[in-house]
Amino acid sequence: MKTFQLFNSSSPFTRTRVITIAVATVIALGINLVGMFTGITVLLSHVIYIPIILAGYWFPRRGLLFSTLIAVAYGALITLILPLDLLLIVSTLFRMTFFILVGGVVTFLSAKLRESEQQLHEIIEFLPYPTFAVNCEGVVIVWNQAVEELTGVRKAEILNKGDGAYSIAFYGVKRPALLDLILTPGPETDTWYPQVKKEGKKLVSEIFIPHFKGGKGVYLRIAATALVDGNGNVTGAIESIRDITEQVMTESALQNTSSRLNTIAGIVRHDISRKLAGLYGILSIGVMKFDDPDVLFLIEALKDSAQGIQRQIDISREFKDIGTSPPAWIPVQGAVLDTIGRLGVGGISFRTWAERLEVFADPHLPAVFFHIFDTTIKETDGVTTVVVTYHIRENGCAILVETDGAGIETSIKESLFTQKEERYGHGLFLAHEICAISDMTIKETGTPKKGTRFEIMIPPEGYRIL
Repeated sequence: MKTFQLFNSSSPFTRTRVITIAVATVIALGINLVGMFTGITVLLSHVIYIPIILAGYWFPRRGLLFSTLIAVAYGALITLILPLDLLLIVSTLFRMTFFILVGGVVTFLSAKLRESEQQLHEIIEFLPYPTFAVNCEGVVIVWNQAVEELTGVRKAEILNKGDGAYSIAFYGVKRPALLDLILTPGPETDTWYPQVKKEGKKLVSEIFIPHFKGGKGVYLRIAATALVDGNGNVTGAIESIRDITEQVMTESALQNTSSRLNTIAGIVRHDISRKLAGLYGILSIGVMKFDDPDVLFLIEALKDSAQGIQRQIDISREFKDIGTSPPAWIPVQGAVLDTIGRLGVGGISFRTWAERLEVFADPHLPAVFFHIFDTTIKETDGVTTVVVTYHIRENGCAILVETDGAGIETSIKESLFTQKEERYGHGLFLAHEICAISDMTIKETGTPKKGTRFEIMIPPEGYRIL
């Protein structure tokens, strides 16, 4: 036969709370009992709110029932001990009602809080990425299912444990985790993560753990951020991990493939160039030996074809490294100044105002500026000044390269960035291809006879102002 229990006290933690509520209830009713005998019934009744609030907060399912029972007990004491009159009955009923209301409100708020906590717990628990959190003392307070599978350490074995238990679960020894850079920054902690990056409020780093997955090892990308309270005080830290082993292996394979292909291409270019040199020699002999116009015309046509092949070889050299390195954040000011230093053009004034701008682009971004400068200076007349600025727009950021001089005729603007037989892969076409790698666009919007104006448009996520 089951017996009714107001509070389930099966666990030691719950049992401690039940005892606390029971003691607080006895003390509160005892104080009020003493007050009734001494004629104090109003002020001391507020002490009863303490067990009511505790019960409603700790046991929201039973909080309203408990507040009702304690209100009834208080009313019974008044009835049994004090002589009743209308005023006392009304005031007692009001107090009993407020006891029940306070218990109900606390129960409702506590239930909502528990519901919110449960939802948050389930979200963290079933995140696809391993995630754990610690408080300011380094005690583990969150350890989700994914991190259990990664480390082999169960939640029950590590929750509420400190003294570097989380780092031992990952590294086999006690050493700083990335979140320790937030909780206990210092030289010793920093040495473990020399390549850590800051992305907003997060710290991000990549590590290799050799003993995971049966000794095969895994590459992990880890991100850590602080946990703060409503006042902005740090109360702990949380760390999330992503297995990037396949990504690293794929990138390594691509780099190896690219390296091999470049080697093969270099050998092929060398062999073709050598064969072309021989062909040029034969054609030169042919010009000296024959004087038939038809034969000479044929030899000249062969020379043109050979020169076209040579141009293709030169183009392949220029293109071979583009796109092989991943995009990165590049300071625009530095890219422009580096280009000016390599351009070697005297008598032209360069002005650039892009010191705080960084763009996420292919590392060959300086080549874009090189070909813009080279085209405008060598192929347009009267250029004396080149100005580089940037404008923030609704659809991103525009880098502007403006010059004085003759400018570019409207009739040829549309073909500036297209492939041309005589300049295939060079100049502005190459600049266009480099920009396209990171979703940037380039166009010329200058007014003929008044100078050139090249606009490099960067998408909103592709730039930042430092």
